[in-house]
Amino acid sequence: MQEPRNYILIAEDSRTQADMMRYILTDAGFDTTVVGTGSEALLAIRQRFPDLLLTDIVMPGMDGYELCSKIRSDPAIAHLPVILVTQLYDPEDVIRGISCGANNFIIKPFDSTGLLTGIESVLHPRNVPMGEDNVIGINYKGNMYQIRSDRDDILNILLSIYGTAVSKNIELEQATERLNVLTGSLEELVVDRTVALQRTTETVEHLLMQKNELITKIGHDLKTPLTPLVALLPHVQEHEQDSELKEILDVLVNDVQVLKGLVEQILKLSHLNQESFSMAAGNLSLNRVFREVIEGYAFSIKQLNLLVHNYIPTDCTAHISPFHITTIFDNLISNAIKYNIRGGAITCRVFDEGEFWSVTVSDTGIGLSHDEANRVFEEFYKADPSRHDHSSHGLGLSIVQRIVTFYGGSISVSSQGKGMGTTFEVRLPKDGSS
Repeated sequence: MQEPRNYILIAEDSRTQADMMRYILTDAGFDTTVVGTGSEALLAIRQRFPDLLLTDIVMPGMDGYELCSKIRSDPAIAHLPVILVTQLYDPEDVIRGISCGANNFIIKPFDSTGLLTGIESVLHPRNVPMGEDNVIGINYKGNMYQIRSDRDDILNILLSIYGTAVSKNIELEQATERLNVLTGSLEELVVDRTVALQRTTETVEHLLMQKNELITKIGHDLKTPLTPLVALLPHVQEHEQDSELKEILDVLVNDVQVLKGLVEQILKLSHLNQESFSMAAGNLSLNRVFREVIEGYAFSIKQLNLLVHNYIPTDCTAHISPFHITTIFDNLISNAIKYNIRGGAITCRVFDEGEFWSVTVSDTGIGLSHDEANRVFEEFYKADPSRHDHSSHGLGLSIVQRIVTFYGGSISVSSQGKGMGTTFEVRLPKDGSS
């Protein structure tokens, strides 16, 4: 006897999206019905009970969250599996979804593999769900949410989002390779300038614009699935009791932080164009900016038991934009923490050099060889095997060098050798009159 086909109800007000889902599911052997609103979905469920509801969140009248909540509150249909289809722009999207009792998310834009995999994980779960008494309370942005999805559903949701993040990261790596080719082409064009200098310049500008647009687009696409992962994974990790699942979550938390750092660094690099340097500059307190950046790394500093010495005078100001000076200190301090020793020290001093301040950031860490010091400002360069951790992408110091050079300053590095610590010196204009 032929096995009966699973019946899936689709609630989607966009005809294009609905037709796409229906085509994929029908081709995969599912029986489907499409409705355009939440109210129509409730009526269709009572007329013919489906094996699964696939619903968009944004619909006229009753949205996907309300539809899922109504289903869970009706004992006759509360056991119906529900998958939400969403863009996932904010961590609150995930919290609201699991709060109303959704079994999984499918993130737009999706492909046939992602859609079918998400449905399969709900229709044929590998583990037995927890009881209804296991309710988790989460306070987010001042709102308390009662999480009613069971542990396996939450883990499936996070793994689904993580899979999207990995896919986007592969796209980012491929884009980086294409960008390297573009950069090589640009260097050849600059060297080979001829009478057609104007035409070459226009070509270079166009390629740079494409590069920045490509990086920015992929970066923002990758940040979309990363946002809920960063917000929720540590919470799930903290409450997970199963040792095997906790080990998986440890890996996910670390990888998500690595992806987040890479995206932020590459986006910063792409934004260092003429528009970013036209941002309003002002006379900013270097002491205050240094303290603010240090406060942001308070947890890491405490973990390594580091001493921080701030010898910057409180009246020391530099004429620079807030974004750029924060980026400079953030990269120098993060390096001083990352490559320091436990119980070591970070020291910041300022020296008066006429129209410029000489700002030094020193650490007592692993140090640099002479050859490494000569290459440390190259993009994507990592000095030695001890620096080849996934959290370092070799972009920070090249970003700092671009910023400092624009302001007419300079940056240099010195080290007495391996194990002897490192000192970075940045020369910055004092104020607007310089």
